[in-house]
Amino acid sequence: MKEKRFISLLHLGGNMWQKPGNAKLYKKESIDWLYRDHLVTDDATWQKITDFLPNCKINTLLIDMGEAVELRRHPELAVKGSWSQEKFKNELKRLRSIGLEPLPKFNFSTCHNAWMKDMMYRVGTKEYDDFCRDIIEEACELFDGPALFHLGMDEEDWTSQNINGHSVIITRSPEKFAEDTQKLFDACRKNGARPWMWAGTSVFDYYGSEKQFAEAVEKDVVLSNYHYGSIHVGEDDMYAAPSVMQYKKLEQLGYDQIPCASTWAEPTSNLRTMNFAKNYMDDSKLLGFMSAPWHLTVPEMLYGLMHDVTCQKLAIEKYYAESETL
Repeated sequence: MKEKRFISLLHLGGNMWQKPGNAKLYKKESIDWLYRDHLVTDDATWQKITDFLPNCKINTLLIDMGEAVELRRHPELAVKGSWSQEKFKNELKRLRSIGLEPLPKFNFSTCHNAWMKDMMYRVGTKEYDDFCRDIIEEACELFDGPALFHLGMDEEDWTSQNINGHSVIITRSPEKFAEDTQKLFDACRKNGARPWMWAGTSVFDYYGSEKQFAEAVEKDVVLSNYHYGSIHVGEDDMYAAPSVMQYKKLEQLGYDQIPCASTWAEPTSNLRTMNFAKNYMDDSKLLGFMSAPWHLTVPEMLYGLMHDVTCQKLAIEKYYAESETL
């Protein structure tokens, strides 16, 4: 069987959801997604969960970066408690020493870019394009030439952004979305990383149509559709969820995929996702599987994080135990 990446997505940064000053949706003190002027990640919790990953057959760690590390080219993005580059590089060495390949994720979607601070309102300018290119180049340097670079690019629509108390909704036209993502893809390629992004059912709308998506997104771009609920039906069942059938659509278009599950909504998500992939997807186009617990890396969420990884381990053991290691 083709070797697979088994990936856990963890948050080192946390300013990817609500904008500064907004407190409309989430009210809890330490486990919510509000914007903060300080890094919320707890070092001890980070070490506990990352140490736990190799025991659960995880070989790749996707790190949601945001504001978490002081960047040389854009020091203005740091918040109180952001890690120094020295601290982060030492952590990358530790992660590799325990059998994990760390990969970067910065979400460039206008829905998840609060980490950009004021730059999030300059989409469409040369300054913004230069900024994005700088971020990708420096991240690739920090990660010593990562094989993949996750660019996010999900939920760039009104529905996903109208929860903000103060909403400045920025959504790009299909032509502009295609132009801007191409710039991001090219920046990844220039730095030796294969571009990777979310590709849920709404991604075709961002590009205008399925046909326009296929024309704009080259086949070297890795795609991660996500379905977090139950999967009870086969591919030909008329009641199959669109977010499940999205895997087949992307496959038919010829893309390599890394399906994403999560225990955020359904504890059997990993089992059902891998079962579907095993029975209905082309193994040669499956680069691996990811699980995203969608919890901040704080003490209150440690067991939620561990639960997600444990469920992922059980699914790997049931469906992909024979997969070669990277």
